[in-house]
Amino acid sequence: MKKIGLLCLLVSLPVFAQSEISGMAHVVDGSTIHVVTDHGTIKVRLLGIAAPDNQQSGGNEATAFLEHYAEGEPVHCTLDGTQFQMHEVGICYVAGQDIAAAVIRAGLARDCPTVSGGRYWPIERPEAQKLPLPDYCQSDSARHR
Repeated sequence: MKKIGLLCLLVSLPVFAQSEISGMAHVVDGSTIHVVTDHGTIKVRLLGIAAPDNQQSGGNEATAFLEHYAEGEPVHCTLDGTQFQMHEVGICYVAGQDIAAAVIRAGLARDCPTVSGGRYWPIERPEAQKLPLPDYCQSDSARHR
């Protein structure tokens, strides 16, 4: 019986495993890209950042920055096996540079500590503090920063 349970667990692991994708970037907004691969287009939400939506203050600037930085560029993403609003979630790179980190360094997005584990907090710019931080990004410690 233990072997059957272990086998079932092992079969289910790929659903939660990380996966790697590569392709060309098409920017949707300041925190979302579509990765065009040989096998189709994969919608990817950049893990751990909160960029304003296009209709919010700063949203168009974040999108324009990301378009300049990554639009049409070859990207490599490590997907974490989760989804956010029907998008895969992952860390994506252009020329070996973390795309989300670039948006945060530009002061156009914030670290989302409940998702990133504070990955981007050290590089978050003071001017980004005026940007909205969605409820899903706020842990108790993030609310008191």
